[in-house]
Amino acid sequence: MTRLSVRTAGGAATARERAWARGLLLGFGLIFSLVSLTNHYLMRTAAFDLGIATHALRSYAHWRTHFTTELLDTPPTNFLSSNLHFALVPLLVSPLYWLLGSWTLLVVQIAALLWGGWGVHVFARARGATYGQANVLMAFFFSIWGIYSALGYDYHDNVVGAMAVPWLVHWFEQRRWDRAGLAFALLLVSKENLALWAAAIMLGLAWKHWRTRPLLLAAVLGAVVALAYFAVITKVVMPALSATHQQLTQIQRYQHLGGSLEAAVLNVATHPKLLWQCLFVNITADPNYNYIKAELWAVLLLSGGLALALRPWYALMLAPILAQKLLANDYGLWGINAQYSIEFAPVLALAVTELGLQLRAGRSRQRYYAASLALAALATIITLYTRQSKWYQRETTNFLLAKHYRSTQGLDVRRLRAALAQLPAEVPLSAQANLAPWLVNRDKLYHFPVLRDAQLVALLKTDKLPWPLSPEGYLQAQQLLRTRGDFRVRYEDDQLLVLERTRPPARPDEVLPFQL
Repeated sequence: MTRLSVRTAGGAATARERAWARGLLLGFGLIFSLVSLTNHYLMRTAAFDLGIATHALRSYAHWRTHFTTELLDTPPTNFLSSNLHFALVPLLVSPLYWLLGSWTLLVVQIAALLWGGWGVHVFARARGATYGQANVLMAFFFSIWGIYSALGYDYHDNVVGAMAVPWLVHWFEQRRWDRAGLAFALLLVSKENLALWAAAIMLGLAWKHWRTRPLLLAAVLGAVVALAYFAVITKVVMPALSATHQQLTQIQRYQHLGGSLEAAVLNVATHPKLLWQCLFVNITADPNYNYIKAELWAVLLLSGGLALALRPWYALMLAPILAQKLLANDYGLWGINAQYSIEFAPVLALAVTELGLQLRAGRSRQRYYAASLALAALATIITLYTRQSKWYQRETTNFLLAKHYRSTQGLDVRRLRAALAQLPAEVPLSAQANLAPWLVNRDKLYHFPVLRDAQLVALLKTDKLPWPLSPEGYLQAQQLLRTRGDFRVRYEDDQLLVLERTRPPARPDEVLPFQL
């Protein structure tokens, strides 16, 4: 089998087509920055997950193991077993901390998305698409709703890992084993549960290439390696790093299906009615959560879902993603919010690319690609404004709204950042969630209302969503610290309150006694 040639398969590119490709990368890079970097500047990023990951990034940049202190009601825990996941991306990119500081992971996430989009372009060209068609397919990928949902809600390692998929498939099919191995490794180490996805991707490739023995064997081997990696990380490595994680914590979302991951899979596989209900029906007793799953299926269909049916090996690749979302008892996973849909983007783009290449070259193929782009963009634009999925905040994701560029809480951001910059580094500190990503320049950083040995407490005076406290509980916690005698006001203005401890803590593990 001859290697595919990116330079010759789709014909030569014109200067105009190359300019369009550069413009797409620049334009979408700007849009992604307007979503993500604007949120960070306006204090709309949070301790979970940007604060935790950036805090680890700083430790790795100082050549230290990181023990996260931001988790609620848990002792300091190795980052690689905390936050429910084993993720190596912060370690791999930690040198960039010295250049980009708290912006590092957001910039890495944007760069990864552009890299993934270019991977779709290369994949399409190598398989016979013209340069112009590859541009349309790259735009299709950049227009899928899952990207904007992820960018609108902080930083997540699985976004980076997902962007390796177009390159993994491309290099695998070219038999460039060294490059494919690197893409495969990046997918695995980005987050331990992506190993299950990696196994499905390799099985999909085995299905696609079942008549080509070398590719079939390589794909099956890849699936075995991915499953073995998942088992070792979750059963051995994570428990060894932290006594508080003796089992895969995520399984709690699926306990209604069985007491273990294996039991849940068997139960669903042997009860078709249960599977149908989980895939399409609100399994809670609360009617407010009706139609969230229907919304996901609708936008999936509009964004190239037909290609999944006609290229079923790509549907197999998405099976664990759909299972992770729809079989859970958490309605927050069912819909199209946050990072829980990013994996759809690369697989849909590959499926649409391949289906189009089966059409006659010329207008039929061009119309299919253009229609796919138009429908995906339409689905994304509509869902930027309105969603059935709960807890969607338009101002964090919809870059077309003027209020996206204003502080949600009416903060004077420049003055607030200047005040935070005056806080001493390396002093243990407890912070309100949205301040945490800006205060990582210390070994001990706690998520308020966790206090422990914090010498400083930094809080916004008011907060509409002071997770994990209610707005009332948040104000009560502030008042308690003002009056109980072991803290004094170090700094206060109309938007920021900084309290300083006046005597050693009575309890090293103190958490304020409010409902979490």
